[in-house]
Amino acid sequence: MVRVVSFWGKGGDGKTTCAASVALKLAQEGRSVLLISSDYVPALSEMLGVSLSPRPTRVWRGLWAAELDESAIIELWKERFGDEVYKVVSSFLPVGKEIVDYIAGAPGIADQYALYYVYELWREGGYDYIVWDTMAAGGGLRMLRIEREVYTHLGDAARMYLRLKGFLERLRRGEGDPLSLIESWRELAENVLGFLAAEDHRAYLVTRPAYLDYAISKRIFSELTSFDMNVSGVIVNMAPSEECGYPTEYVYEAEKWLSEIRRYFEGKTRVFTVPLKARGPRGVDELLEVAKHLAGVP
Repeated sequence: MVRVVSFWGKGGDGKTTCAASVALKLAQEGRSVLLISSDYVPALSEMLGVSLSPRPTRVWRGLWAAELDESAIIELWKERFGDEVYKVVSSFLPVGKEIVDYIAGAPGIADQYALYYVYELWREGGYDYIVWDTMAAGGGLRMLRIEREVYTHLGDAARMYLRLKGFLERLRRGEGDPLSLIESWRELAENVLGFLAAEDHRAYLVTRPAYLDYAISKRIFSELTSFDMNVSGVIVNMAPSEECGYPTEYVYEAEKWLSEIRRYFEGKTRVFTVPLKARGPRGVDELLEVAKHLAGVP
């Protein structure tokens, strides 16, 4: 079974750096690894120094990488669900195919499809590890749970509507069954939620030693654990260090919030620290140096 290692955070905290570093370390150890970034402000290409696309590309030894920006995810969603969505909606409303583009632009659609995309890759196999740089925060998780409930109620409402309209006979003649599609979406939402809570999935929360980051990291941690996800560690990126060269005031403030983070997560999960550098890491060698601070991940 493929193991999944995911990195979560509010954005700008170093998720991509941590994901790339761990993926390179695993590849260096001889594992076959797929590194996926679904962050809407993609930086993986620049960090690795290669051109990436939504399709996996081999970038180093046993490491493949793919980068999904928001527009790419929406196009993939339309390829996967567009015809099904049209079939269901047109069973109730007199609409044309343009309804697919309208729904594709709805808030949260891209977040949800990123979850489906990784789930399908995990289910298909082909790698020892999938290392996933997730979208900022966890809004897609909440929407997935809501979606599952909506499909359950939509199925009930659809059955009544179709009876009232006399569509059941039409469906029996083989002109398409929107009810079965709605049920398949509900099952898919259940399966994705099950994947997130699977033993083969380990989640890591990335944050920084600052008040706002600390406050948001507590909320994200609570959200991830509410989905029964195995949050195996909190990574404090840009932790104060002797080599960072920042003013004493910054170092003092960062040390204070690093202590608060350690105190809050003590007994809940492990805490890792990645020291602040004068600039962010670029290229394989510098990212592997970061990985040395993440011994034990995954």
